[in-house]
Amino acid sequence: MAGAIEWHSGDWRAAQALAGTAGRPLFLYWGAGWCPPCNRVKSEIFSRDEFAVRLRGLVPFWLDGDAPGAQALAAQLKLRSYPTLVLFAPDGSEITRLPCELDGELFSDALDTALAASHTAAQSLQAACDGSRALSAAEWKLLSHYSWDTDEDVLLAGRAPGATLAALAQAAASVAPDAAVRLRLLSLLFPVTATAGAVAAPDGAGANGAAATVAGAGGAGGVTAAVGFAGAAEIAVAATTDAFLLGVCRDSRLARANMDIFGNSGAQLLKLAGAAQPELASALAQAAQAWADDMWLSVPDRLTAVRLQMRMARFGHAAAGLPELVRVRAAAALAEVDDPYERHTLVNTAVSALNDAGLSAEAEALLQAELARSHSPYYFMLSLASSAKRRGDTAGMLSCYEQAWRAATGSATRLQWGVTYLSAVLDNAPGDSARIETAAAGILTDVNATADVFSQRNLAQARRLAAKLSGTSHAPALQQALRPAL
Repeated sequence: MAGAIEWHSGDWRAAQALAGTAGRPLFLYWGAGWCPPCNRVKSEIFSRDEFAVRLRGLVPFWLDGDAPGAQALAAQLKLRSYPTLVLFAPDGSEITRLPCELDGELFSDALDTALAASHTAAQSLQAACDGSRALSAAEWKLLSHYSWDTDEDVLLAGRAPGATLAALAQAAASVAPDAAVRLRLLSLLFPVTATAGAVAAPDGAGANGAAATVAGAGGAGGVTAAVGFAGAAEIAVAATTDAFLLGVCRDSRLARANMDIFGNSGAQLLKLAGAAQPELASALAQAAQAWADDMWLSVPDRLTAVRLQMRMARFGHAAAGLPELVRVRAAAALAEVDDPYERHTLVNTAVSALNDAGLSAEAEALLQAELARSHSPYYFMLSLASSAKRRGDTAGMLSCYEQAWRAATGSATRLQWGVTYLSAVLDNAPGDSARIETAAAGILTDVNATADVFSQRNLAQARRLAAKLSGTSHAPALQQALRPAL
């Protein structure tokens, strides 16, 4: 478990000083107790013996979003999404940000690549953009396993992510085809803007040794068959999005290497497909079936694969009995897992899968049954509120939001949950002044007790609530306290 690692916490400057004096890289974890992906990282990555061994040569720093001053430090380090995993060099420079969705084995491999890197991810990206030198295969791999969705403009520095990743994929294809495939997959998760610039392909780095722009990087139309691909290099530069995605899904090795992307964003990718959408849905469902039966994967990851099979039915994958498969696999998975971290992420996945299968009553029953057992029941109360909202039960929804807020612990968490509750009341019961003022008074107490209330995630919540209250006569004292957020 995470306890096998000797984490530093609290004094960031002391941890930096230790890393510099000892000449050891610093590994930072930023997260929260209630966050399902954070719990997955704790159970799937931090619990591994090989990961703990790797961290003995590093300075591991645990930054909880509810710790005193954590949001202010997060603003300084450009951390926002939970979890964010950052590797720093001993001199304090940021080497890379690592994706939390990888399984334990692939994450360890990505960490090894980062630890062996001769250039930071920022340096490699800059060289790729200005064409000053050719990137090595290891550099392309580092970029392909960068956590672009938690970048906070550290690497991108104003560049459009979709266009940048598409161009990187094109430039990497002949040198590091596996990295090119992953970069192209990632590029599809971001909207491409017409004004984005190009990424240069230094001699030997791109297909033609020329600037690799995003023009023609793949639309939905055109060829729909992926038969005949020789390997990753050819798949990476497939002429259309349909052909590219089919090629990846039909290559078991490439599909498995990018299971994290498909498991979390498979439906988003399918929406980009053209005429091959039903064929692609069946290919991805077939890959997901193999992952669901892979006993080397964690229980939550196997259930994620079952959920992916269910989601592919929306796009033309015809398979009988998928809802029953979800029901059976979810029950079996829940019976198998007792570890509190693993179970937290598993319950979240099971609820999502059951809802996708049309088994909303069973999903709600699972949430209710888990409240007494969970280390963060207030998180699941938000899901119960969503269930009530779907049923049209406004009173039940507001009750769940209120219970969640009152049960929440930690300054940043309480602010987020409080803003969610009060916003729901303002939207659904604007005439309930007593309820509004009671909630506002509680939130004001938390605001006044939080030193970094106008930093990072706290600031986003303060702005959200200030905007919601603006123009109303409600909660004048809270409005005054939140004015700096605007």
